Amino acid sequence: AMSLKQLSMLAFLTFVAISSVQAGEHSHGKNLNIEHLETLAEQGDVSAQYELGVMYVDGSGADKDMSKAKYYLDKAIKNSNKNDLAFADVAKIYWEMFELWKY
Repeated sequence: AMSLKQLSMLAFLTFVAISSVQAGEHSHGKNLNIEHLETLAEQGDVSAQYELGVMYVDGSGADKDMSKAKYYLDKAIKNSNKNDLAFADVAKIYWEMFELWKY
C-alpha cells in the first residue's frame, strides 16, 4: 500500500497535470505550485488566496493544514481588492463548513 506521503505526492502531480491543462482557468495562467501561489497570495491575489485555502483544507496539492487554510481563506474573505467576489463567497462557505475560526 502507498504511504500517505506517496498518495499526497500522486494527488499533487495529478493536480499539477490538471492545472497545466486548465492553465487558463487561473487568472495568471501559470503552472501552479505552492510557492508561486503563496507569492501571488501575499501580493493580494484573491484567487490565489482562495486556491491555497482550499488546498490546505482538502489536503489536495498540499499537506492538510487547517491553520494555513484559515490564514488564506481569511485573506480571501477580507481581500479589499476583490476582482472576483465568487472566490470570497466560496471562501466563506469553507470557513463555515470547516469551522475554521476554531484553528
